[in-house]
Amino acid sequence: MNPELSVPQSFPQKQIGGFFCDCENLLIRSATVDDAPALATVITQSFHRYSGVRQWFVPLLRLGVCEDFRYRLRSSEIHHVCFVACLSTDGSGGSVIVGTVELAVKYLHSMAIAPMKSPYISNLAVDLQYRRLGIARKLLNRCEVQVRRWNYGSIALHVLDNNEGAKELYRQCGYEIKHSEKNIGSLLFKQPHRLFLQKNLSP
Repeated sequence: MNPELSVPQSFPQKQIGGFFCDCENLLIRSATVDDAPALATVITQSFHRYSGVRQWFVPLLRLGVCEDFRYRLRSSEIHHVCFVACLSTDGSGGSVIVGTVELAVKYLHSMAIAPMKSPYISNLAVDLQYRRLGIARKLLNRCEVQVRRWNYGSIALHVLDNNEGAKELYRQCGYEIKHSEKNIGSLLFKQPHRLFLQKNLSP
């Protein structure tokens, strides 16, 4: 097994479903098409938590997210990868997907005079029950390993300005805020604007 893909480190313990989870058997691997339903569940729970009447649309939304994942995971695009964090739940070899992240090389500033492609992180999410165990940090680390394999010297992402937990995580991992992006929603409806963060991976 590639040592870069497994995470045999100690994490804080947390009781989940009647047993203590310390992430000793956490594995970061590339996602497959068969993972799409589990990935859709993690993404939907992380980014689309609704109440009232809107919660009735969640299954339909999850189905759409699942199909999007299936399409991207079947793609033959060279510079795109989706990683999943799998955690062993018992001694019989069973595991559950507890986190995911996508990485792709894309144009980040298409309106620039000389736009350039750069590795970009999206859909970083961890199951609500398994947060604060260091899983997101491990997913970020795996992305940085991949970026170096692609021979790029930096990695970027966006985060909402009001997401203090994510901002602190990225700061601790070495990401720096480059600029704030305002859109119609932030100007007219006082929605939080997006922050563009980047990390230099050059030696």
